[in-house]
Amino acid sequence: MAPTDRSKRCGIFRLTTPGGVQLIQRCPKRGFHPHPETHTGQPIYELCGHVYLNPRIKMDTVDLRQ
Repeated sequence: MAPTDRSKRCGIFRLTTPGGVQLIQRCPKRGFHPHPETHTGQPIYELCGHVYLNPRIKMDTVDLRQ
């Protein structure tokens, strides 16, 4: 499943390397579903703390999944 942080309205995350990337690459399922732990024991996702969201910039997010 996508990461969840109930203290924030939204978040920017990335797959961890190598654990999260390898696990997602090998997953045959589609859509949202849970995954087992990675073989490295690290989380699948990590917060992108280096990303700054500027509230004065207008942007649209488009979901291109089918």
